[in-house]
Amino acid sequence: MKNLPHLLCVDDDNKIRELLEIYLTNKNYRVSVARDSFEAEKLTSFFLFDLIILDIMMPRKSGIEFLNSFRKFDINTPVLMLTADSQLEKKTSSYSNGCDDYLVKPFEPTELLLRISKLLNPRFNKNITGKKRYFGEFEFNSNTKLLSKNKVNVSLTTSETKIIEYLSKNLNKEVSREQISDLLGEGMNLRSVDVTITRLRKKLTSDKSNSFLRTIRGKGYMLISEYD
Repeated sequence: MKNLPHLLCVDDDNKIRELLEIYLTNKNYRVSVARDSFEAEKLTSFFLFDLIILDIMMPRKSGIEFLNSFRKFDINTPVLMLTADSQLEKKTSSYSNGCDDYLVKPFEPTELLLRISKLLNPRFNKNITGKKRYFGEFEFNSNTKLLSKNKVNVSLTTSETKIIEYLSKNLNKEVSREQISDLLGEGMNLRSVDVTITRLRKKLTSDKSNSFLRTIRGKGYMLISEYD
């Protein structure tokens, strides 16, 4: 199971959700399900998925609203949008908020598999080829949530693990202090973020006394990798 691509199916329709889970599991995918955007938010805060299948029309918080929030923390995970509405403006809104493909209900199961296969193809998304990120003598495994330096594990707090996991998804890209604060949740103000980052920066110092965690003055932070 652990080597199978992990998919998250988000749909408020119980029957569709159940059918997707059974069908995709039988096609050798590991499948988790969520009945709405709020349940999906909880799952994505704990697990790193290879692909998200997301219904647009859901009560209280639509798939597009979920996607807009999700892309603030994860710009890489492929998202396939599902909807019974084929209106052009819904497609435009979905793509502008960061979806990668779009499928209108009802659809043929074979077509769904083709879309999933395309989105998981390394030629389409180079980030799906592995769950490990490298920077200097450091390695972060997003499956096990372990950081190691020269093959020796580095001890991390829960907050530090969340930060490095997020930064490793966005290697060589600027991440704002506000994004880190939102990632860590209520009670984590910008001053607390700075303190946590300072502590983490020391743990990410190379043998040459250079840290791979850089501060972008007046903007935020960046995790540097020469391999990406």
